[in-house]
Amino acid sequence: MHWKKFPATREDYYSMLDFVMEEAEKAGVPENRQIYLELGFEEAAANVINYAYSEKQGGEISIRAYREAEHFFIELKDSGVPFNPLTNIQDVKKTSDLESAKVGGLGISFMRRVFDEMTYHFGRDGELFCNHLKLGMNLSESKEGLL
Repeated sequence: MHWKKFPATREDYYSMLDFVMEEAEKAGVPENRQIYLELGFEEAAANVINYAYSEKQGGEISIRAYREAEHFFIELKDSGVPFNPLTNIQDVKKTSDLESAKVGGLGISFMRRVFDEMTYHFGRDGELFCNHLKLGMNLSESKEGLL
C-alpha cells in the first residue's frame, strides 16, 4: 500500500487512472465492477483537478489503492482548497431526461452508488493541511444497475 504522487492536471489524469486500475486488477476486482470503479474514481479525481488548486498555483494529488478483505479502497489526498464532497449532498434521482436534471451533485450521487464507504477528513498531514477522501467498494456484493 504505497502512495503515489501525480500533478493535479487533466494531462496527468490517465496516469492516475492507469495506476488505480492496475492496483484494482492486482487486487482481484472483478472485471464487471472495474467500469464502475473507473467512473467513480474519475469523478473524485476530476473534483481535485478542477477545483482544488488555482491554475497559477498548481498542485499534486497523492493516491493509493489497495484491497483489505472484501473491500477495494482508493484514497486521495491533496493540499488544495478544503472541500468535503460528502456534505449537503442529496441523493439525485435517476432520470432518462438529462435536460430536466439539476446541475450539480450528479457525480457525487453516482459515487455514492459505486462506493459503499466514503469518508472525508481535512487536517494536518506532515507540514501541510490536506483533504483526504477514502472510497471503498465492497467486492462481495453485486452492484447491478448503477448507471
